[in-house]
Amino acid sequence: MARIVGVIAEYNPFHAGHAHHLRQARKAAGADYVVVIMSTCFTQRGDPAILSPAQRVCMALSCGADAVFALPAVWAVRDAEHFALGGTAILSGIGCDALSFGSEMQDLSLLQATATMLEKPDSAFSDAVRAGMSTGIPYPAAAAKAAEDHLPGARSLLSQPNSTLAICYLRSLLRLGSPMEVVPVLREAAYHDTTLGDALPSATALRGAILRGDWRSVQRAMPVEAYAILKSAAADDSLHLPDALDSALLYRLRTMTESEYSALPDVSEGIEYRLMKAAAEATSREDLLSLAKTRRYPYARLSRLATHALLGMDDRLLHSLPLPDCAWLLGFRRDASPLLNELSRRSKLRIIS
Repeated sequence: MARIVGVIAEYNPFHAGHAHHLRQARKAAGADYVVVIMSTCFTQRGDPAILSPAQRVCMALSCGADAVFALPAVWAVRDAEHFALGGTAILSGIGCDALSFGSEMQDLSLLQATATMLEKPDSAFSDAVRAGMSTGIPYPAAAAKAAEDHLPGARSLLSQPNSTLAICYLRSLLRLGSPMEVVPVLREAAYHDTTLGDALPSATALRGAILRGDWRSVQRAMPVEAYAILKSAAADDSLHLPDALDSALLYRLRTMTESEYSALPDVSEGIEYRLMKAAAEATSREDLLSLAKTRRYPYARLSRLATHALLGMDDRLLHSLPLPDCAWLLGFRRDASPLLNELSRRSKLRIIS
C-alpha cells in the first residue's frame, strides 16, 4: 500500500526552503507520495498572493509535490488555529498517513505536550490564563506565560512562528481524533527575514526582492523550475502587486453598513469601529492597517478582517462551515496518477477537480 505524507503551505512564492521541506518530508516519512494543501488567492495574514494559485501549483508540482489541493479562504484567511484545522482536516479526510511541518524545534515530545496543554487545559492552567488577561495583556501572551509556568520551554515555542503553527497542527489532530503520524522538519531560516542571504530564504525576503526587481538574488533563492515560472509571470505582467486591490477594498469598506461591520468574523471589543474610522481616512491598504493597528488590534488580525470584508465573508458563513466537506484538487503530476486512485479509495471527502 502506498504511503502518503501531507504538507500545508502557501508557497507565496515557492522557494528553496520549500523544496528542502518537501524532500525531507518524503524521506523522513518514508513516503511514496507528497500531497500539499495550499491556500489559493489570499494568504493566512490576509494578503493577496503574489502569483495565481495555478502558477504556484505548477511550482510545487515541478519541485517535489505529487498533488496539490486547495485550502479555501474560509480556513486559509483565518487565525493559525483555524488555518491548521482546515488543512489537517483535508489531509486526514483524504487519507494521508502522515503530516509534515516546519518548526524551529524538533523536540516532538515538547511540541505535543504544549499542544495537549492548550487543547485540553486543566483548571489550574485556565485560571492562570484568566489571571494574566485580567492584568490587561492579550490572550496569546497570557497563554504563553501560563504555559511556561506549567511546562518549562513552552513559552519559547509559542514565541516562534513556525513552532506556534506546529502546535496548532498538533491541536487540530487531537481535536479531529486523527491517526496521522507527525513528521517535523527543522526550520533553518527565520520566518520573517527581510533580506536574502546564503541560508534558506524566507518568503517575506523573496517577495521583497521580486518587487525591487533584484532578480539575481531571487534566482539564487528559488529552484530552477520555480524561477522559470516566476520569470514568465513577470514577463506576462501577471504578478499581483501589493496595492492592486486597494481601491476595491477601500470602496467596499466605505460603503459597508455598521451592521455589516459588526457581522465580520471574530469581531470583538469594538474593533469594527476602529476599522470603519480608518477606512474613512486611509488612502491605501497599508495606510488603513497602519491607522487601525494598535497593540490590542495587531496587523494580521486587521488584515484578515479587511480581506473578509472584501470577499463578503461574515461570521455566519464561517460558523456554517466548521470543517471542509470536500477536497478541491488543483493539480497533480502525470506520473503520480496512481496516487489519485489511492486517494479516491481512501478518501472520506468528496474529491473535486
